[in-house]
Amino acid sequence: MKQAIQFGLSTIDFELRFDDRKTLGIKVHPDKSVRVIAPHETSTEKIKEKVKSKAAWILKQQDFFIGFHPKTPARKYISGESHLYLGKRYRLRIRESKSESVKLLNGYLYILTKDKADKIRIKNQLCLWYEEKAATHFERIIEQYQPLAEKLSEKQVKVYYRWLEKRWGSCSKTARINLNYELIKAPKKCIEYVVVHELCHLAHLNHSRAFYELLEENFPNWKKTKSYLEKLMV
Repeated sequence: MKQAIQFGLSTIDFELRFDDRKTLGIKVHPDKSVRVIAPHETSTEKIKEKVKSKAAWILKQQDFFIGFHPKTPARKYISGESHLYLGKRYRLRIRESKSESVKLLNGYLYILTKDKADKIRIKNQLCLWYEEKAATHFERIIEQYQPLAEKLSEKQVKVYYRWLEKRWGSCSKTARINLNYELIKAPKKCIEYVVVHELCHLAHLNHSRAFYELLEENFPNWKKTKSYLEKLMV
C-alpha cells in the first residue's frame, strides 16, 4: 500500500505493509525507497504520525545513499575523451589494429581496436581492462584489512566484484561483500574507505550510531574521503 507524508518542503513516499508484530518498523533502502511495517489494526493516522516523527532521519538516510550512487556520466568512447583511473584523468587515444589491447602509456589510455567506429566494442575493451586492474588493486586492499574482517565477523568474508548501478558496495548478513568495479576509477584511499565501510557492516547491518562509531574508529577521515569520492566521480 502506497502512502506519503509532507515534511516541510519534502514529500516522503513510503510503502506500507501490515504484519503480526508489536512495534512499527521503518527501513530506508539504497534506492531511497522507504518501507514501513506496522502491527495489524494500526490506524493510518497513527502510522503517518510515526513516520513524520522519523522524517528527519529518513531524509538523512536517503541523502546518505545518494552519496553511494555512482554518478559518472555516459561516455562516447572517442579519442580525446578523459577517463578516470585511480583518481587521475587520462585521455583516450584510439587506434585501429589487427590485435586489440588497452595500455596506459605516457599519460594516455591507448585502445587498439579492430573498428574505431564500434563504440560498444571499445567500451567492452576498456571495461575488461578496468576489471583486470580492479581485481589486482582490490585484492591488495582486502588483504590489508583482513585483520579487521576477522575481528568483526566469525564467518568467512567473501568479496565479489560487480558493475553496480546504485552503490559503491554492499554487505549481507552472510558476510558477502560486493564492490563496484567503478571504484577502480577512484584514488586508493577512497577504495579503502568503501572497503572499511562495508567491513563495518559485518558488525552492524545498518547506519546506526554504533556503526558510525565503529567506522570512525577504523577510518577516522571517512567523512572527508567520502566527500572527495562523491565530488570526483561526477
